Amino acid sequence: MRRLLRWYGAGPLHLLALLAGFAVAGYAAARLVPSQPLGIVVWFAGAVIGHDLLLFPLYSLADRSATAVLRHRAARWPALPWINYLRVPVALSGLLFLVWFPLILRLRTRYQASTTLSPDPYLWHWLAVTGVLFLLSAVALALRMRSLRHPPEPPEPHSPPPQPASPPPSAGAGEADEGQDQE
Repeated sequence: MRRLLRWYGAGPLHLLALLAGFAVAGYAAARLVPSQPLGIVVWFAGAVIGHDLLLFPLYSLADRSATAVLRHRAARWPALPWINYLRVPVALSGLLFLVWFPLILRLRTRYQASTTLSPDPYLWHWLAVTGVLFLLSAVALALRMRSLRHPPEPPEPHSPPPQPASPPPSAGAGEADEGQDQE
């Protein structure tokens, strides 16, 4: 097992998940390629060109710009990965836009003819979802910052050990006191 961990670099569960992912991708490819080989090639080329040549440099530049702008203001913030609270809503909003951009931008599609529904609300729905994503991210960041600003209070110090009681009076002194009390 140690030899596998040293050679592979991760645990066996990771390797199993990776192999399962390859199996699902292989099954999907075996089902799709025979029916639409040209469509798969066009989609793959578009993904390579669209993502690797256009989108990756753009969102890397935006990420570095946001980090540089907010780095100077972050001195008074607690040390935490705040950029992730910006990255997640941007990535989810971008993914939604990528999936629904023809309807969001009101491009000519067969949507209205197929469904008899208007594509008009898609822009406003996407903007509302984007706003909610940023709001939830801001709330999560505020809660995280609040928990870092107010560390848990240290436990109360233990009460001091009890002081030794005064020594009991010796037997002779007690008898003398009794004798004086009786007189």
